[in-house]
Amino acid sequence: MQQQWINKRARIYWYDQYALNEQETAFAKYDPERIVGELLFTGADIVALYAANQFGIAYYPSRILPQHPGLRGRDYFGELCSRLQARGVKVIAYINWLNSTHAEWNLVPLGKTQEECTREKPLVSWADPSRPNRRVQNLAGGAWECPCPLSPRAGQMVEIAREIVTRYHPDAFHMDMFHGVGICLCARCRKALEVVLGTPEITAEVLNARWADYVAWRTEVSADVVDAVSAVLREHGVIAAHNAGVPLLPVSYGFSEKWLPSLDVFLSEAFDAFLTHPTDLNTTSIVVRLQHAVGKPAWILRTSAQIHYAHWPISEAQWRIYASACKANGCKAFGPCGIGAYPDTTTSAQMLRRVKEAFDFYMEDADLDEGAKSAAKVALAFSWATRAHFDERPASGTVEWAEEFTGWARLLIEEHLPYDIVIAETMTPAELGKYDLVILPDLANLSDAACAVVREYVSRGGRILATGSTSLRDERGKTRAEFALADVLGVASQGSVKGHFAVQRPIEPAPASGTFQRVRSSGSVLSRYVRVDPAGSVGGVKDPLPLEVMDWPVVVRHSYGRGQSVYVAFDIGRFYELHGDEHIGIWMAELVDGLLPSRQIVVKAPRTVEVTLWEQDAPRRVIVHLANRTVPWTLPTDRRQPTEIIPVHNLQLSLPCEWPNPKVSCRRAQISSSVEAGRLTVSVAKLGAYAAVLVEPGDRSGISS
Repeated sequence: MQQQWINKRARIYWYDQYALNEQETAFAKYDPERIVGELLFTGADIVALYAANQFGIAYYPSRILPQHPGLRGRDYFGELCSRLQARGVKVIAYINWLNSTHAEWNLVPLGKTQEECTREKPLVSWADPSRPNRRVQNLAGGAWECPCPLSPRAGQMVEIAREIVTRYHPDAFHMDMFHGVGICLCARCRKALEVVLGTPEITAEVLNARWADYVAWRTEVSADVVDAVSAVLREHGVIAAHNAGVPLLPVSYGFSEKWLPSLDVFLSEAFDAFLTHPTDLNTTSIVVRLQHAVGKPAWILRTSAQIHYAHWPISEAQWRIYASACKANGCKAFGPCGIGAYPDTTTSAQMLRRVKEAFDFYMEDADLDEGAKSAAKVALAFSWATRAHFDERPASGTVEWAEEFTGWARLLIEEHLPYDIVIAETMTPAELGKYDLVILPDLANLSDAACAVVREYVSRGGRILATGSTSLRDERGKTRAEFALADVLGVASQGSVKGHFAVQRPIEPAPASGTFQRVRSSGSVLSRYVRVDPAGSVGGVKDPLPLEVMDWPVVVRHSYGRGQSVYVAFDIGRFYELHGDEHIGIWMAELVDGLLPSRQIVVKAPRTVEVTLWEQDAPRRVIVHLANRTVPWTLPTDRRQPTEIIPVHNLQLSLPCEWPNPKVSCRRAQISSSVEAGRLTVSVAKLGAYAAVLVEPGDRSGISS
């Protein structure tokens, strides 16, 4: 299903109205006209309204779920939905996978027992113990209970969706928190897994050993639930906008590429707001690129409250950081989520003002998004199969491959190199042919078909930079005897070792850590492995004394057909993600520059400024987006969140220009420009949160403006 409104830049207000199950103040000041007025004040184009909250309690008269007693029978969702739609606002009906009426449905994580996880808590005063769906527990704030994906909750969600869309006809529908359902070993799951895994003894060790079978089953179960809910929506022309989370998080949560056919938009949150590893201020830009790669409209939500609070607004600087990232990367809908409104339905006046200011800032340059396409010449490959099968202990929720991927993604942002993300499982030679360089970040799990695409791309003159175990396993996790891309990379596998080592560098050996692939090379060896003191580091850290250069190659350059490859024999992206040290970033940049014919755009600016390059046909122009993330604390903590964006002065940009006398202008900054020998040089006097440099054909008189 495709409707135009989901694929345009828009302001989305994810209007979370939390309430405890036993709370006298809940809905005490409910006034639909006031609430609608507040939402309209912000300028929201799309509003998500709770139809059922984080405890599975309905905010409308439901035949399936208990309704919150604070509403006294009033139809919160229906009254707000009809009023907003009458004013031209798109409405999303918002329900939650979490539940408080059926403790026996609860997920049982690894290491927990059925009894402790499914023990019913005390009931609220208004519960009806005689009716299963009315046994409402008195849960504390944040003490949410997550049902197992095999529980009757799955079928209940389908019936709730049908009840809501047939009665209210919302524009879209959202199921939240299903993207975060972890490994479950309840009686239902154990029974199914005994068949899948062939043993009644299901432990972390068994799951790790049989991960390919487990994850195929788990992701199928998860996708079936989403598909069943979306099937109801599509019967009624309602957009499926479920929370897809962030694919950088563990596959054990259930979200996978199998969800994609059931999603009309890819809705995600700025997860660095929760200080979740491996996220930071660059993550939103990375996720929006990934949303584009899977072919879905990109929708991003940012929790609107500070990390210690539920209702107090984040700073203006924080809003601008995320809005700028979204503008620079072609995001469509952007806006706040989180608990937001107080239980009595009032909202902090400062919260509403901040949201309005963020929306105004986000929409200022909406014309730059219309029909714009990325002009990046570097591609970074993402692999669903590698995400699913890479880690050695996936049952523990490790994200080792995500660290390799994000290490490279952040390096490219910090180096001001425009890039796109491509999907290894669906990429084609024609798609790759648009790029000067394709980076394969430790893509261990590549199918024969994906390897054939890479091989054809390089043979035709393409360039790849591959790291670590790329192509050493197939898409199901089975280890190959040899790199499937051995002929392209010019290496042959001789096993691997894990630990600290050093690497030949021009001045002296430099420290490195990770999983090192021992290879024999038929290409040109640019750097070799340096053995370190087996006694270890005197400080108990990661740079033991370098001893001697060994024969093992670390960097190999190889020609294949008309193209080139560079192979790095360890997970250097993960090394950078975990350490961020200057010498690692310099080395990675050298590897990239050694393959690129030239940089698409040369930028003189701090590494905290993101630069993206887009093109439009009508009007015909090139757009250089500048998103400034220079803040006092580049890795925010629960004690320090950004409160200001530090202005950057005297930025310089240089890029090829096809027009001899271009018209060069800038939104939100003062610039000067000149053209010489086919290159445009732009100087930006002062960059705040965001600016956009526009390059268009000049008039025929030869005079540019």
